[in-house]
This record gives sequence, structure tokens and C-alpha cells, in this order.
Amino acid sequence: MDETVTEAAERLGITRRAVTYLLDDGSLTGRRLINGTWLVDADSVSRWEQIGQRGKGRPLNTATAWAVLWELSGLDAEWLERTTRFRLRDRIRGYDAAGLARAVAKRTVAHRYRAANAERAAEGLIATGRAVADVLGMGLIRDESRVAGYVRDGTADAWADSHFMLSDSTGQDVIYDNTLPIRYDADEMPSAVVAADLARSTDTRERSAALRALEQMRQTWLAAN
Repeated sequence: MDETVTEAAERLGITRRAVTYLLDDGSLTGRRLINGTWLVDADSVSRWEQIGQRGKGRPLNTATAWAVLWELSGLDAEWLERTTRFRLRDRIRGYDAAGLARAVAKRTVAHRYRAANAERAAEGLIATGRAVADVLGMGLIRDESRVAGYVRDGTADAWADSHFMLSDSTGQDVIYDNTLPIRYDADEMPSAVVAADLARSTDTRERSAALRALEQMRQTWLAAN
């Protein structure tokens, strides 16, 4: 079932403009009519409503959001100053998994497309989400039939243009802007990044597994800190 932008805004307690932003970055899904009007998928509104209600505090800035995910993955967020790290750790202690997912969501934008050849389109991206879902150990399998990854350089649209991908707000192939403060040359994103990206999924099973994984990482981190 679909909702208008106005209906979605009323449910979430935000402005129509904010709903449009969430549609643009992939946090909400929907379809755009010929006249430019958005219809929002009601299930995605429900999932975002749950995250928003459980989340605490304001979204983190980009560098800090990445640092949270680095910490939860057992990595060193070397780009943060020592005092900032102490504050960051207090923030981690104050969140639950849904709150974490909400707080780090705005560190990047998810662009949706339809790929003519998903395997070729994914080559060279830093894999995340469902493309490497098995790393979370939550019973999910990796789905390499659809694109899910971060560009290493440049923009998502430039990558899509060079790999025969068509922009589609309901597309299942997702490319994320790479806003990391450091150069990262691995083939896959760290586990907490994978979980945070999957937590934005419109698939209930994927989202639930991702939040369980984030909470497990958080509990492991708490035990060590």
C-alpha cells in the first residue's frame, strides 16, 4: 500500500521536505508518478517510524558516524582526535541497535538503479549490504545477483553511467556515496557498516537480522570497553 508524502510526513512527525530527502537517499522507498508526485511505500514508512521512535539524539556527523561503525567492527577510527573518541564512546553506550542505525544513516546517500549486468556493475565497488550479508552470521546469504556497494572514487551517478545502470527510485541495485574520511582499499566494508546498510532494507528479514547483528557487536564492544 502507498501513502502520499503528506501522509508519510504526518506519521513520522517530520516535514514533507524531509520525507522527500529520505526518498532521495533510499531510506524510504516509493515510486514517482509522471507528474512528479511521490507515492511512498507504507511498509518502509513503518520501518523508519520504528527506528525513529527508538533512536536517541541527533544524527551523528559524517566522520563520527563512520567512527562508530569502525569501533563496532573492532577497527581504529584514526581520523578522530582523542577527546572526540571519548565522547563517541559515550554515545555508543547510550544507543540501542535501532538508535545506532538511525544515528549513522545520514553519513552517506544510497542511489538506486537497475543494472543491465549486476555482476559487471559490482566489479570494483566496495561491497556492502546484501552483497556480503553472510559476514554477519545471522543466517543471511550473500546476494550477488544485485549490486550493493560503495564507489571508491567519484560519484555514484558517474559509476552508473559507465556501467549501463538506469536510475530508478525503486531499483534493487544500490550504490552508496563514499564519504569515508580515509582511503579504504578492501573489497568489502567492515561488518558494522554492512549491518548498518542492511538495517535500511525494506526487507523485514534483512533489517531484523542487521539490527540483531548491530546489537551483538554493541554488546561485544561494551564488554571490552
